[in-house]
Amino acid sequence: MDNIIEGRIIQKLDIESGQSARGPWQKQNFIVETQEQYPRKVCIGLWTNQIQILQSYQIGDMIRAYVNIESREFNGRWYTDVRAWKLENPANAPMPQQGMPYAPQGMPMQQPMQQPYQQPMQQPYQQPMQQPYQQPQQPTFEAPGANLPDDGSGLPF
Repeated sequence: MDNIIEGRIIQKLDIESGQSARGPWQKQNFIVETQEQYPRKVCIGLWTNQIQILQSYQIGDMIRAYVNIESREFNGRWYTDVRAWKLENPANAPMPQQGMPYAPQGMPMQQPMQQPYQQPMQQPYQQPMQQPYQQPQQPTFEAPGANLPDDGSGLPF
């Protein structure tokens, strides 16, 4: 799935840092406002070694962010994280074509198909004629002993 958010940087938040079991980490969030009929504001995060990429952009710059979106549950509440793995100026780079694979830096990229598969033209699908709906017949039930001869005692057995 291509997760691309394009818009104008409206705010850069302070760098957060901490220590985890895997070592020190840093995170910087920034806010992008999309340029749609109804603009959306999206908070996007960059982690440790990618924070320097954001330094080349200023507030007000247009940006195209390639992101991964992930949600996780903690103590019965859900948190969604939007992490950028690539940033670029949309004026300098063409929009990727639909279905073209791309990968984060350092990951191998698959080659696109040279020729898309063209299935030969077939006759249009025609549905078989359906029979008009018929109400199913209701089964008839007889009371036990109803088909026994009457001996005049009035007892059903």
